[in-house]
Amino acid sequence: MESKKTEVFSEKFLTQSIIDNLPFDVWFKDLQGRYLVVNKHFEDYCGKIISDIIGKNDYDLYPKEEADIYVASDQEAIKNRSHGFFESNYKEGYYKEEFKSTIFDSDGFLVGTVGFSRDITDQKLLDIALTETNRSNSVLLSNLPGVAYRCKNDENWTMTFMSSGCYALTGYYPEDLIENNKFSYNDLISPEYRDHLYAKWTSDVAKNLQSRDEYTIITATGEKKWVWEQSQGVFDANGNLIASEGFITDITERMTAEQELKRSEERFRTMFETAPLGIGIFDSSTGHAYQVNPKFLEITGRQAKDIIMVDWREYSHPDETDENLRLMADLNAGKISGFDMEKRLIKPDGSYIWVNMTISPFNDGYYDQPRHLCMVSDITDRKLREEEIIYLNYHDVLTGLYNRAFFNTEKNRLDTPRQLPLSIIMGDIDGLKLTNDMFGHSEGDKLLNGISKILSSCCRNEDIIARIGGDEFCILLPQASSTVTQEICDRINKACENYESSEDKDIFSPSISLGYATKYRPEDSIDIIIKAAEEDMYKHKLLERKSMHSSIIASIKATMLEKSQETEEHAERLVSLSKLLGRSLSLSESEMNDLELLSTLHDIGKMSVGDVILLKPGKLNDQEWAEMKKHPEVGFRIAQASPELVSISEYILCHHERWNGEGYPQGLSGENIPLLSRILAIVDAYDAMTQDRPYRKGGSSEFALAEIMANAGTQFDPNIAKLFVELIESGH
Repeated sequence: MESKKTEVFSEKFLTQSIIDNLPFDVWFKDLQGRYLVVNKHFEDYCGKIISDIIGKNDYDLYPKEEADIYVASDQEAIKNRSHGFFESNYKEGYYKEEFKSTIFDSDGFLVGTVGFSRDITDQKLLDIALTETNRSNSVLLSNLPGVAYRCKNDENWTMTFMSSGCYALTGYYPEDLIENNKFSYNDLISPEYRDHLYAKWTSDVAKNLQSRDEYTIITATGEKKWVWEQSQGVFDANGNLIASEGFITDITERMTAEQELKRSEERFRTMFETAPLGIGIFDSSTGHAYQVNPKFLEITGRQAKDIIMVDWREYSHPDETDENLRLMADLNAGKISGFDMEKRLIKPDGSYIWVNMTISPFNDGYYDQPRHLCMVSDITDRKLREEEIIYLNYHDVLTGLYNRAFFNTEKNRLDTPRQLPLSIIMGDIDGLKLTNDMFGHSEGDKLLNGISKILSSCCRNEDIIARIGGDEFCILLPQASSTVTQEICDRINKACENYESSEDKDIFSPSISLGYATKYRPEDSIDIIIKAAEEDMYKHKLLERKSMHSSIIASIKATMLEKSQETEEHAERLVSLSKLLGRSLSLSESEMNDLELLSTLHDIGKMSVGDVILLKPGKLNDQEWAEMKKHPEVGFRIAQASPELVSISEYILCHHERWNGEGYPQGLSGENIPLLSRILAIVDAYDAMTQDRPYRKGGSSEFALAEIMANAGTQFDPNIAKLFVELIESGH
């Protein structure tokens, strides 16, 4: 078996290989904005070769308008000494995103900015093709003119000869340095190297070796240069050391290049470690990772050992695995140069995230087996927003059913011969407005949700149920005959009836009027079928209106008695007493019917009052009393919403008015108060005083009659009050 190469990258090889394979613009600028390092992708973007870019600034490379954008973001990053993303839109239809970060040397001094940029026009995705980047490298320059010399055997390096290259190297002419005419060569050597050089030269000569070393000198202009020196001892016939001869050459460019390479490696490593993308290098055959950066680990929620030891398929969502494998096969076969895909990765806790993944070959010549570069960015938030937008675009927020927009789309999609017979059910909730007015919109919402659940439970999985209006629903039933559709309508009606009679119901009077029509022929218009279903629905609604309203009135009565803690006996007593007065006042049959209904439902508005107030055993405070006094107006609105209660709505509104004008809510007085309201006020007061209440015991009939007479002419109509007292005292 072929021996496996070491899996540990040298820093130099790793950083250079990474920058060679990054699929976006990469650069490094000094504090003056001059480009020191760029990649091939950057060259392509500029349309210039690297020799025309290095040392130039943005104004040398781009139009002023574009350069202003880049320079401004550079200055912001430098000013804040931080990193961040910057977006630019310097020409219509093209958007660019840059990531810039300030870079510091090992001593903590700010030396420039490093950055990535990418085209984010197409949903800000990484779509830039991966290209080879130009490596920053340096070549040791050789065979440059240097200085040949001969010097005495002393610590001052007293020169006796220097070649003409002396001036180019040191800025001094040979005669300035020979025999220490003006300076000794030792004076040019940087002080920190002097003792070391002499000690090494002495040791090498003693061993009869050539002495070689590198050090810096200070030239006549104050410039510091790196030099390389090779020397050997010169001996006389007796073997005595008499001089040293050697050659000194300028290696500043090489040393600078090596230092720059080292700095570049640090920059590239910084790029790799701080990149805003997850980056990993993988074996294309086995799927194992060889190197990943911290961002890759952060995105996947795993540790480096977990990533490197397992196949990527173990943490890849199975729904995308086949597509991923197909693309990898095409990549390994050379059919594609790379690919981009959105996929899900599974975290150790079983949850998953969405990522955008870019794969490119990683051909660096270091490994025998094919490798590929994998870059991932977390797009989970974006995908969730997209899913939420799609859901909201096609669903009703309250019920969770489909909305009108989706219904219109689906009706056209299903309008094909293959789906015939295609049936449409139209539905309209009965009494939704009454429920909203009587109990509030929260109860109306419960009714809508209750009906929605009933519809969902009675329809088939393939049926499309949509809320297309406030109280309107439409159901698309593909491949459903009239018989099947009628059966579904029957199930819905039965479910509403069963719910109304159930003991654990939590919504008011669930009832919906239904109508349907069926399309059998391809040439029939789907819109005409929908209209026919709607007309059928309105026909049923009209026929069922009376029984539906009777049912609603019965439900209102039951709910009101339960809510207000009043009893059926109380209602019956009020009906009996009010009829007694009504007959004595010779009311008409219609007035007597209204008086009976008023006696039963006059407190309908109390359903809007909270139980804390209704059941409070003590006296109400000002705020609670203000809330309680609203119930006649609420009752008026409820009665106005029901055709069967409209006739008593005015009486409900006025049943707490007083004869002297000090009642509520309108402050009516005398005969401006409707007669039926004046009758009810007396009998309701009498029953209230003689019956037990949560906050007191009931009194005697004599006491109640005395109170009524005491308040005749102020609270009560004096004539009706007198008549009522006489009727009760006479034994009626």
